[in-house]
Amino acid sequence: MRPGLVIIHVDGLSYARLRIAVDQGHMPFVARLMETEGYEALAYRCGVPSTTPFAQVGILFGDNSEIPSYRWWDKRANLLVSFGSGSTFGRVAPNYFAGRRPLTQGGACIAALYRAGATDRFGPSYEERHRPDEPDAGGRAIAAFLLNPVALYFWIRHGGLALFRIASEYLQARFSGRRTAEVYVIADIYHEVLVHHLTRFALMQAMDEGLPAIYACFYTYDEAAHAFGPTDPNTLRVLRHIDSTIRLAAERRRSNRAGLDYEVVVLSDHGQVETTPFRAADGRSLGQFIFDWLPGHTVTEHRGQVFRHSGEPSAGRVEVTYSGGLAHVYFADVAGRLDYETLESRFPGLVSKVAALDRVGIVMLKDHQGGALVTAAGRFSLGLPLAAETAQLLERFDAPEVLAQQLRRLNSFERSGDLVVFGAYDGKHQVNFEDQVGGHGSIGGDQLHPFVLAKKQWGFDTSRVTNSSELYPMLVELRDRSGSLSTSN
Repeated sequence: MRPGLVIIHVDGLSYARLRIAVDQGHMPFVARLMETEGYEALAYRCGVPSTTPFAQVGILFGDNSEIPSYRWWDKRANLLVSFGSGSTFGRVAPNYFAGRRPLTQGGACIAALYRAGATDRFGPSYEERHRPDEPDAGGRAIAAFLLNPVALYFWIRHGGLALFRIASEYLQARFSGRRTAEVYVIADIYHEVLVHHLTRFALMQAMDEGLPAIYACFYTYDEAAHAFGPTDPNTLRVLRHIDSTIRLAAERRRSNRAGLDYEVVVLSDHGQVETTPFRAADGRSLGQFIFDWLPGHTVTEHRGQVFRHSGEPSAGRVEVTYSGGLAHVYFADVAGRLDYETLESRFPGLVSKVAALDRVGIVMLKDHQGGALVTAAGRFSLGLPLAAETAQLLERFDAPEVLAQQLRRLNSFERSGDLVVFGAYDGKHQVNFEDQVGGHGSIGGDQLHPFVLAKKQWGFDTSRVTNSSELYPMLVELRDRSGSLSTSN
């Protein structure tokens, strides 16, 4: 039998949550893989920012340079770059990953944020997906799904139960006073009731067609965790649905119509932590504070409001982008990233005012000594060798030397904000700039520690992985090793 590789991406599930889910019986098939088929769960560090666009493109291309968050402001293009609904990444996509060979080239990339050189079956679209010279494979997958009576039966049965369960959980949470994120409750319904089934159908279809490398991303757990929290009973029940999908893919490893012998890898891109809203204390957002401190400026929050002085010409334009527990602040009228000294000269005291907010953990800035971190306690150097006081500041988030390296890399991106603001983290809860119950994108806790579920015989060693892009060569080697074994046989 010819070999193939299937990668199942479970969005937002940390290594620690995976272990708990297996131990508590929420993922019985994954437990079986570990007990009887030689699989092991391996933790790795995804890098900073702990967001899907950054981590996923590292896995698919081995390069996540200049992806500073889920959404950011591109000063050169004068454009908000974002993913998901209304994605604009396609307008700047040609500037990225030049010369990189994608993991799934010649295969299928299903429900991913990037094309990855593969047949694009279904998923969150951006403009590159709709080039007129390429067939609408996503539309064909949806049509095939709707014409398949077995798929429709299971969709209607599970979809109805899931809709009832999510609505019940939402009502129970409201009546008991537990926090929910309404926008993500709707997203949770959309992904579990519809998107997950379409993605699974496209995955099975690709396996039956014998495509050699297949990547499929399932977002349901991440959306449920945003809506209700990563430890909520509803969120944990979602893992049974994901476990069932992994089982179906595993059962088709050797029973697919194409006669391929697939290896199956399961992985995640980041984890989640419980959050506290930035606005919880007084209803004010970060953009509103900046507006108050910069007279005459127009401040636009992406995932927020626009603040401007009516009847007065604007003294400048500030774009603030939010991605979970991470915010980027851009002075859009000024080309390039401003360094610490320039910021202090142009906007005296602004950095220290942002850093002094009790809901802000760290403000990161560019400078001429390797970067700077500013907190309410003062300024800390990110330069090498790492200063003892900087290591002490970072140790509550993760291993200081590793985290400092990750922060330096993010701070080297030209598309990072003039101010990079991390929400405060107390070891359990993260201050979030978006309205989410569970969040990520920042530093600290499970969000930095996803997993790879792999066979021991493959020899994966993730203990020194500090960036998702370091998984790419391991997966490429597994893909190519299977091919060479097939050729030799």
